[in-house]
Amino acid sequence: MGLPQITGEALVGADVCREADAPFSADDRDCYVSRPPAWQSGVAVCPRPVSLGTDSGLMAVVVGVLVLIGLGMRHVRRLFRALPQDLFSVRRRANAFDEHTANESRVVILLLLQLFVCQGVLLYTWLGGTEPVSDGHRLTVTVLALSALSGGFYLFGLTGCLTLGYVFADRVNAGLLRRGLNASQILLGVALAVPTLVSLFYPSLSGIMLVAAGVLYVLSRICYISKGFRIFYHNLPSLLYFILYLCTLEIIPVITACFLAREICVNLN
Repeated sequence: MGLPQITGEALVGADVCREADAPFSADDRDCYVSRPPAWQSGVAVCPRPVSLGTDSGLMAVVVGVLVLIGLGMRHVRRLFRALPQDLFSVRRRANAFDEHTANESRVVILLLLQLFVCQGVLLYTWLGGTEPVSDGHRLTVTVLALSALSGGFYLFGLTGCLTLGYVFADRVNAGLLRRGLNASQILLGVALAVPTLVSLFYPSLSGIMLVAAGVLYVLSRICYISKGFRIFYHNLPSLLYFILYLCTLEIIPVITACFLAREICVNLN
């Protein structure tokens, strides 16, 4: 038994798309276009917002500094036993049992580095805000630039301290003033670790932490200035030199550093 023959009339009656029935508008053509399934095309890439506490580069710097300090904890304990005397004592003759080693110098550098990083984070929190940003690389660079500014501010203060000591006093008093500056900055760096970490992980408390950091900074400067006053004050005319010192090394540099920090946040962030 043979297959039935399909005639032209049957083809015309079949479900065949004629040219006149083809879609002629753009909307009609979109309806008939075959597209791959949505799971094959994926989702458009959107950068993840990054904040201080979620930026991997910044957290690596913070954790790295803390780990390095922790590895030298034995020398840190020895250093902290001498810090109260360095901060408050003006005795010209050193204790015979005081020892200063190369390991202690490395620990001092690490603790000062911690201070610079903490100040960089807090300056960014104050000037750059706590809102997430789209570019984590720029955030890290901005905080590191602010940390470098803090390091430059410390070096400026150290240079002024040594110059003041050698010009208006002798080598012994200059050394006392230098140790007082280092002691105040090291203790400040340790104290600022708590406000810094809280600001990183709890941005809602950053305002309170900034106030606490400002109070700690003022207290550290008061301790250092009081030691300098006890070293250099001899009579009433020396009070004039002390007032000039406050304006030159304690007020104008702070205002300049705040202005530079704001420029860094505006240009880099």
